[in-house]
Amino acid sequence: MNHAGNGDIVITQDIGLASTLLLKGVHVISPKGVVFEESGIQTALDLRFLNAMARRRGVYGKGSKPFQSEDRARFTTELTKILSKFAGI
Repeated sequence: MNHAGNGDIVITQDIGLASTLLLKGVHVISPKGVVFEESGIQTALDLRFLNAMARRRGVYGKGSKPFQSEDRARFTTELTKILSKFAGI
């Protein structure tokens, strides 16, 4: 986090880290191809908080879904879009 700056690209599934990086002007994408944007990060943080509260009460979900070929395709598409902005395409 300390080495990322404006215009860099970071791949992470950590929503808290993504919210901090977005404030620095970093492009953030998850390994499953979800692009984090400032407009939706607060909702993601709120959901993370609610899920943490549920786990503290003993409510456990099924966990995250397994990585699928669709996730890889989405990641490739979204990363290509971000890189195309740098190249001016």
